[in-house]
Formats: sequence, C-alpha cells, structure tokens
Amino acid sequence: MKMKLVVALVVFTAVAAGIFYFLTTGNIGTRYNTAQVEKGEVGKFVQETGRVSSKNIRKFYGSSANKVESLNVQLGDHVNSGQLLISYEDNLDIEIQKVRKQIEALEATYSDAASGTDIERINSAKIEIARINGNIELATKNKDRIEELYNNGAVSLVELEQAQNNLAQLQSSLAVAQNNYNQLIKGVSGSTRKRYEAEIDVLLLTLESLEKSRENSMIYSDIDGIVTELNTFIGDVPMAGSMILEIQDPSAKVVLIDFMVEDALLIKPDMRALIIDQNLGIDIDNLKVGRVYPKAFITMSELGVEENRQTVEIELPGNTEDLPYGVELETRIIVDESEEALLIPKEAVYSRNGNSYVEILQDGESVEREIVTGIEDGNSIEIMEGLAEGESVILNYRED
Repeated sequence: MKMKLVVALVVFTAVAAGIFYFLTTGNIGTRYNTAQVEKGEVGKFVQETGRVSSKNIRKFYGSSANKVESLNVQLGDHVNSGQLLISYEDNLDIEIQKVRKQIEALEATYSDAASGTDIERINSAKIEIARINGNIELATKNKDRIEELYNNGAVSLVELEQAQNNLAQLQSSLAVAQNNYNQLIKGVSGSTRKRYEAEIDVLLLTLESLEKSRENSMIYSDIDGIVTELNTFIGDVPMAGSMILEIQDPSAKVVLIDFMVEDALLIKPDMRALIIDQNLGIDIDNLKVGRVYPKAFITMSELGVEENRQTVEIELPGNTEDLPYGVELETRIIVDESEEALLIPKEAVYSRNGNSYVEILQDGESVEREIVTGIEDGNSIEIMEGLAEGESVILNYRED
C-alpha cells in the first residue's frame, strides 16, 4: 500500500515538473501568436468618404416677382435641352400688342411721306434685323459656354463646332437682312428716313425689352439631365435667391471628396482611384482623378474642430448611372503605386523613443529587434530594414 502511494507521488511530481518546464522553458512558439515576414505588394493611398455628383449641374433660383403659373416637371424626371420647365404669371402679352399697334400707326403716318415706298416692308426688314441681332447675342453666349465646357472636357468637339456653325449662319443671315433693308430705303429721303428710324428704333427697343421680360418669366433647360431637386409648386412665389430647381447631367457623373489639405497636396490629376465600400457592396477599380479644386475651405468636424479641406473630383464610368446622386462612398486614391516589399502585420510593430521595434522568435527565444518601416497598406506595413523574409514576428501573448 505504501509502495503504491510512493509511485503515485513520483508520477504526479514528474507530470507537474513537465508542465512547469513546458510553460517556462519549453517551446516558446506555443505561447505566442506569430506571423512570418513575407513578400507582397504595397502602395501608399489616402482614403476618405466621397459623394456622387455631376460635373454638369444647372440650378435655378426664385426672384419673388411673380407666381408660378405652370410646373412641367416632377422630381426625378428626365428632361431635354430646350424643354420648358417652369413659367410665371405675367401681363406682357397686352404690352407687346400695344407696341405692335404703335408700329402699325407709325407705318401709316409715313406711308405718304415715303412717296410710294413700301413702309411695311421697310418696317418688317428693320424688325428682322433686330430679331437676328437678338439671336446672335444668344448664340454668342451659347458658343462661349460650350467652348468653356469643351475646354474642361465636358462636351465633345462636335457640339462646339455645331454652336460655332449656328453663330456663323446667324451672322450670314444678318448680312442678307441688312442688304435687303438698304435696298428698300433707297427711295426715302434722308431726313424722312432718319426720323422714321429714330422712332422705330425706340419702339423696337421697347418690344425687345418686353420679349426678354417674357423670356425671363419662363425657365428652360439648357442640358439633358435629371431633376434632382424641386422646391416650388403652382401658385408659389419663390423667395429671391432660393433654389427652386436643380438638374444634373447623368452622363458626367463624378465623386467629390473633401480631403484634409495635407492629403490633398499628395494628389495629382490622373492618379489611380478606387471605390471600396463594403457597406454598400460597391467595388469599382481603374478610376482616375479628374481634377483637384484650386480652393481650400474651412469646415467643422463632428467634434467641433476646424478642419482645412480641399475637394478632389474622381470621374465615374458610364455604367454607374444607377448610383444615386448624393450617396456617400468610401474612396481611395493611390498616391504611390504598388511595388514588391517585405510585409508584416502592423500590430507587430511598437514604438519607443521615436524608433520602431518588433519581437521575433530566434532559437526559440523572444528577441527584440529595431526596424525601419515604410508604407502602410491596409493592415500591413512595409519593412525596409531589420527583418528578412521567412522570419517570425510575435504578434501577442496567447492565453490559451
């Protein structure tokens, strides 16, 4: 009986000693989570939340002058260039008729003085010249606007050439109308013609002013797009300066990201960009930076801290038309392209006195080693000096 007890104590002591040795001087690798130094690709990037917008946006504002008489669009409607969107109440038709009657009276007054000259044809020619001049003014503004869009890459060369051709045709029509007018007034005396021209010019200026006022009472779209905001209704008198309508061009979609200025300074046009938004399940590669806005601005963070930020624009491909305007997406811009490097998990690195260190397994022992780190990429960090491929770095103590 005593012999059995002694044997049991010896066995228990041996097992306890073995466990103690295993936990203290045995294989240290079993006490730590480790990771190997491996080769991989690493690139430096900046990341921020962006929002979907368009490079081509039209906003229309109220004037507090008249009531909305008709509203021809709804939120989400697709509209075409030249389509009437909103019209306001006005009494301009009566004023325009009055001026036209005055023109008719002027024709009758000078019909006898002109000795048989066709005053009505002269008057029509004069009105035609005024009409063409008005169209030339509009065509010039349209050509300048399209030229600016073309220089920014927003429209094609075909659209610019069409605008230039429209202006050239109107200028040619003006020359023909002017020549026709000159032929008609040959039979009129100089004094009669000057007096007639002065009086008719006053009436034509009044008529032109009324026509422009009527144009201002109607809002037309000058792009093909989608109504993304609508803040008025029939009978409404929109407050001056308040935005009542917004149209965005879906063929010119972009993502706008407000980066901290220190990050924005690293970004240049044509740099590669990605959208990686796990929450929305969106992964779009091979994008590029369109432009970096030249003006920075101050904004307040959620914590009430002032931040200096700068907007960066990323172009979106045509197959992203289903992305809603205003949706927020996690966006990444590659500021240093990928290259092969030695990588370890970032959690293995710690700092002391401004230097970086890791602990490695060397001959079964934990050994501290100073390292030089490089680019951080996701959960990994580049090792430039201090480690070799295949070495094991300690991540943390494993309780189990």
